[in-house]
Amino acid sequence: MFNQPYKKQIKLLDEKGLRHKAIELLARREYSYGELEAKLLPVSQSEDLLYKVLDWLVEMGLQSDERFTEMFIRSKYLGGYGQVRISLELKQKHIRSELIEWHFEDLASELDWQSEVLNLIEKKTKSLDLSELKDKNKLMGFLQRRGFTLNQIYTALDTFTQNQHE
Repeated sequence: MFNQPYKKQIKLLDEKGLRHKAIELLARREYSYGELEAKLLPVSQSEDLLYKVLDWLVEMGLQSDERFTEMFIRSKYLGGYGQVRISLELKQKHIRSELIEWHFEDLASELDWQSEVLNLIEKKTKSLDLSELKDKNKLMGFLQRRGFTLNQIYTALDTFTQNQHE
């Protein structure tokens, strides 16, 4: 009897409870439709009820994948992440590829990926010697994990090297 692990009993929520929980979540930060679905499904009395509540949130303008996507892209860009990584993370949050592409195109005039890569290189090279292949590979790996393309990385490295020699 005492050897069984304690399991907390999950109380399933009705429509009113789901609405309250969803609004509570959205008061803290934006969520994609898919994220809310994943968070609320385990506590929902039924799938039909859950989708009714999620659709109501969209109709009321409380949840918007368009708004979520734009805010997510801006936030990650300011955090020093590239388009490849941001796209991957948005897909993991169940955002449609077309919506992701549309927002990148819409924000293209505001987001300067090349200068962002250059800024990261300038920050990182304070502790690295780019004449050393090991350090250069370390830097390139870091930038790729951050979601920048090889083309962006090579272009920024060329610009950085030219600026160093001037």
